[in-house]
Amino acid sequence: MSVKTIIGLSVVLIFMGTLVGSAEGAPPEKVRVVITVEEDFSSEAITSAGGRVVSSSELFHIVVAELPEKAVSSLQRSQGVVKVEYDSAVHLSKKPPAPPGKNKPAPQQPPQQTPWGITRIGATTAWSSSNGSSDDGVIEVAILDTGIDPDHPDLKANLKWGVSVIRGRISTSPKDYKDKNGHGTHVAGTVAALNNNIGVVGVAPAVEIYAIRVLGASGSGTYGDIILGIEQALLGPDGVLDSDGDGAVAGDPDDDSAEVISMSLSGSADLSSLHSAIVTAYGYGVVIVAASGNDGSAQPGYPAAYSEVIAVGATDSSDQVPWWSNRGVELTAPGVGVQSTYPDDTYNTLSGTSMATPHVSGVVALVQAARYNIYGGVLQPASVRSILHSTADDKGTQGYDTIYGYGIVRADRAVGAATS
Repeated sequence: MSVKTIIGLSVVLIFMGTLVGSAEGAPPEKVRVVITVEEDFSSEAITSAGGRVVSSSELFHIVVAELPEKAVSSLQRSQGVVKVEYDSAVHLSKKPPAPPGKNKPAPQQPPQQTPWGITRIGATTAWSSSNGSSDDGVIEVAILDTGIDPDHPDLKANLKWGVSVIRGRISTSPKDYKDKNGHGTHVAGTVAALNNNIGVVGVAPAVEIYAIRVLGASGSGTYGDIILGIEQALLGPDGVLDSDGDGAVAGDPDDDSAEVISMSLSGSADLSSLHSAIVTAYGYGVVIVAASGNDGSAQPGYPAAYSEVIAVGATDSSDQVPWWSNRGVELTAPGVGVQSTYPDDTYNTLSGTSMATPHVSGVVALVQAARYNIYGGVLQPASVRSILHSTADDKGTQGYDTIYGYGIVRADRAVGAATS
């Protein structure tokens, strides 16, 4: 696989900045902004400035809006406005290989094989204690990506719920959250492909997954949509946060929040509104995992760079970290030549920190399911991270180093530590 293909698997966030001014006599160019607001904010401040509300989140106290560039500074001074930030474009720098045509017959499913990464992290050994299932079905992994193929025979039994938030429009229709790119379906297979007699098997083959589509068919989207995707992961299918009012969210059998949020995307823009959403999710007990990025940089991109997020780097089958995997990570995992599910009932082999991330997300699901089945509750994110650190295969410099982090994640050891 070429370097271009490898790097193409990373999601790159590009700051939009100020748009070019309109020609004389033409309507003013509009920009998209993310507004952090207080309770006394009124959307009239947007409409009176010639703008419109694209979406809003009561949970995170943000409003995404489009309005003329010249109105941004005055909006910042409006009552109830805490901060106004320019939204940013998010997209895949290169689209993965196109899936088979829609009119082609479904391919015959190949016999199941265990991808090398699943074996390398000891996932199959961990299944004796946990395969991702929990007694009350409370462990869910929310995959924020390009969607998931809802009919894939190696995924559909584990796909509990799907939602699209593209362009601020929330839809639970399968046609809207269906993956038209390939990236999200591939990530989902590494987390939770079924342990059956076809295709591949995932790290946690019995865990339930949420398909949260935040990127379009071309791999493009916005920070505003990612924030909405995080909100949907917290609210779950019933749309209610903490429905029983007991203060517990992640791991509560009476709620359907995701216990893990997996984001195989990375970029350079840092929006406080995005960070705030992540801090909120982390505070509710959700473990958040993200790709470090494929830029060969000394530091992870965002959101992996936030302290609340497990930043994941990639390794190959020889335990080497490729040059393009960003440094400064927390953990590493198999990310080169990873075979997994792909749209239209197919399979594909891809590389990138995008492929490493779901290995770690799946391990977190195994840990939390095993813990719940024994103790009737899940671990807090800080405790999960401590277990992952102490049980990882230490590579490179002894102890933590910026190339491997704490080492290559180990499912078998992590589950053992969580249940001992």
